[in-house]
Amino acid sequence: MRSCLIQLLVLIAMVFALLWFGLPLGADWLATNSLNASGFTGTGTKVDVSAYPPPVLLTGHADSIHLTSSQVGIGDLYAASIDLTLGKVELFSRRIGTVAGTLEGVRIAAPDGQPVTVDSVRLSGAASSASAEMEVSMAEAQRLAVAQLKSLGIAATVALAAPNKITVTAGGKSQPGRLVAAAGALLLVPDGDAFPTVTLIEPGGGNPFQLTSVTIAADHLTLIGTIDVQGLLGI
Repeated sequence: MRSCLIQLLVLIAMVFALLWFGLPLGADWLATNSLNASGFTGTGTKVDVSAYPPPVLLTGHADSIHLTSSQVGIGDLYAASIDLTLGKVELFSRRIGTVAGTLEGVRIAAPDGQPVTVDSVRLSGAASSASAEMEVSMAEAQRLAVAQLKSLGIAATVALAAPNKITVTAGGKSQPGRLVAAAGALLLVPDGDAFPTVTLIEPGGGNPFQLTSVTIAADHLTLIGTIDVQGLLGI
């Protein structure tokens, strides 16, 4: 009788250990396959699923999923690297509650077809409408403005100044203007009528961000917007 009880306790301990340590590994595999099925591509992708206690994973609930990868592409998002923590994830229904983390080397499509490189993006908040704080170098911002003006037949140089001022010089004449975020897009709005309003970045077609504000600092632009991580990943 005592021997049977010991064997039963050992069996229970083995089952408990398998559930405690094995379920997260199985959840990692499930989440990775779901990512791949959604069209996610990347190099060195690592997915770590956490839940406490681990048997909760049997219900499909994960407290968090830590996702890292490089050379990432999914939908309209292209990044050199990502490091994201997804919170309150329902694996079976593929719902993500929250997101926090960073994207590096993000490429956003511009109207002239030449991608804009965003050095870094910090994400936080609800996954369906996460806050995105983006940093673009001054050189890249100037290149973008010059290229978009050229696409309209305006050969010009551009100077930027805080908080959102821009000066366009063409044909020996200077025209002041402003950078404005409106309807999800980044616009160059002239103070006069020397040239029309120029769209520098617009949502969709290679840009998953909806912009809400822009600020010019000494050596970079800060763009604030939102992004639907739930729609992109949908794991």
